[in-house]
Amino acid sequence: MASFQYRLFSKVIRYIPLNIRLQILYFRRFHHFFDKSKPICFSEKLQIRKIKDRRKLLVVAADKLESKKYVKGKVPEIYIPKTLWEGNSLADVKLIEFNSLPSNYVFKANHTSQTIEFIRDAKHLSMPRMLELASKWFNHDQSGSLGEWAYQDIPKKVFIEEFLDFSGNAPDDYKFFVYHGKVKYIQLDSDRFNQHRRNMFDVAWNDLGFEFSHPRKLPSPPRPEILDKMIQFAEKIGEDFDFIRVDFYIYKGFVTFGELTVYPGAGFEKFPIRYWDVEFGKYWEQSYD
Repeated sequence: MASFQYRLFSKVIRYIPLNIRLQILYFRRFHHFFDKSKPICFSEKLQIRKIKDRRKLLVVAADKLESKKYVKGKVPEIYIPKTLWEGNSLADVKLIEFNSLPSNYVFKANHTSQTIEFIRDAKHLSMPRMLELASKWFNHDQSGSLGEWAYQDIPKKVFIEEFLDFSGNAPDDYKFFVYHGKVKYIQLDSDRFNQHRRNMFDVAWNDLGFEFSHPRKLPSPPRPEILDKMIQFAEKIGEDFDFIRVDFYIYKGFVTFGELTVYPGAGFEKFPIRYWDVEFGKYWEQSYD
């Protein structure tokens, strides 16, 4: 749970003008200000996106429901978890008929991150608990303190999604860094609910050998058999963005859509050395005039 000091800081800082706010947050994390005029680091360019990029496509990407439609239109053959129900109010939530739902499913919000509840073996949440979660999620503003603009105009909804069973294990999460329609780097998160491990690769699946927020898995995980197809799909999905992270799973041998990430780590995830921050930023050419 976030400390009282952090919660107070988050509430206060959202009222500071965006340019100043992001410089304060960046300094707090990296101990120096970001270069607004000539950014070269990945973390700097994410701050510039927050300040300047107001394309509606980012709103579509950040919306967990609309992004499914967008991705299906781009790559019809990709597997996308089915949406079983959606609603935009507490009144809608009260109308959920539990006996019409499968034994396993996922309850989520479309307009924010880390809002998810897994339901297993028909152990449904009580209606008061579902209303409590939905109310909390509806009131959450992801665009606030960290300046993640793309979340601001998403019509807020909660929804129920198909549960994908990976034999009781957390699935490997493949995250493709796509710059102007080309994959340059791949992040693999494994064992996320047990001992979270993270490996960073180039597009040829060479392990880059550095830790990024989590320890590396050793020996390095093998190249997925369908990696070429995953890269092809990620590049098709990312062709209209200057940068987007495209997140996939492999479910029953199929490339399976996870989500599109507009602001990885909200722009404050720290590489172990500046070299990698520059390397991940150098392929991203920004023009927001």
